[in-house]
Amino acid sequence: METKKYIEQSLYKGKVNVKFFPDSHQYWIDGKRKTGTTTYLSIIDKSSALVGWAVDLALNYLREPRITRMESSYVITEEDLYQASIQHTIKKMEAANIGTISHDWIEKYIDSLTVAPKYRKVPEMPETKEVQIAVNAFLDWEKANDVKFLSSERLVYSKKHDYIGTLDIEAKVNGKLCLIDIKTSNNIYNNYALQTAAYLKADEEESGKKYKGRWIIRLAKETKKEYEQRMDRKNLDRARKGITTFTPPPYQVFEARYLDEEECIDRDFKAFLAAKALYTWDRQTNFYVQKA
Repeated sequence: METKKYIEQSLYKGKVNVKFFPDSHQYWIDGKRKTGTTTYLSIIDKSSALVGWAVDLALNYLREPRITRMESSYVITEEDLYQASIQHTIKKMEAANIGTISHDWIEKYIDSLTVAPKYRKVPEMPETKEVQIAVNAFLDWEKANDVKFLSSERLVYSKKHDYIGTLDIEAKVNGKLCLIDIKTSNNIYNNYALQTAAYLKADEEESGKKYKGRWIIRLAKETKKEYEQRMDRKNLDRARKGITTFTPPPYQVFEARYLDEEECIDRDFKAFLAAKALYTWDRQTNFYVQKA
């Protein structure tokens, strides 16, 4: 039997039928492809951090053979330069890091509580030390904040503003209905606030619910050793450029941050709609996009 290649979900009391294709990350409604929330937010320039990350990978790749083969007077070749230039692509395609493994465990854990609680089977504890730390920190956060998981991995769509996405987690946190989004990254970035506001408003529009806040759960992609090495290289490069070095913050494999101490949902949603409008304008007026 052929495996179903898409996830199907009915919204707005059966009036909207959504198909999501995970492999291509495409959303379709009534035979029309819809633009996802994260695609709209791609209009926000994040290149400064990404360029620095890519350059750091290239430099580290070129440094390594010179360190290990210094006695043979190793000379950097043209092939070395090419390999250095594609390290950022290779890094993205590598096997799952500690963050993605932790994320997968948490998804399975929440499914055991919400999808089939009668047949609850908690996933086995991972073997990797950093993943165990992340998972246990998540369980400690769940207990400390009286978290009651209600649903996860739901498709949400705004008919009013015509955007779509996948909501990570819906839960009661300290008695308040909250949206929780899990990110595998080494920092919490401000565009996460726009993304979660969009998901929240779409779900409120369709369901009539009223959320009280949003949480970001961050799971680090790198180990403590990798983090410390990256910070050491940053300080080395700063010193070479004559820039003051800094004391890096402590390594955190798990971080939970509440986004709405000052009721920022409406502000963040307006910013998302502005990004959506800018993305749409860019697609409609960009000569190269139109030509393609």
